[in-house]
Amino acid sequence: MGNLGAGEILVILMLGLLVLGPVRLAVVARHVGSMVRDVRRVAEGFQEEIRDLVEDPSIEALARERGRHLTVPDGAAPDRPTEQDGA
Repeated sequence: MGNLGAGEILVILMLGLLVLGPVRLAVVARHVGSMVRDVRRVAEGFQEEIRDLVEDPSIEALARERGRHLTVPDGAAPDRPTEQDGA
């Protein structure tokens, strides 16, 4: 559960029990649990989409082709920026 320890979770549950009562605390906990599940599903979907895009062969070929145009030939030093006078 992230960076929450057992003691911190216990304090949160005790505060929830005092503020909401036992019945409402159970309802709220169920609702929060379903929201967390939904958020995780959406995040996993995004990760899967990104993974599919990165592993797409046509995109890999395009990246390799573009990369060839951006690389400096062996033995050649790239131009270094010069400082402007008075800057």
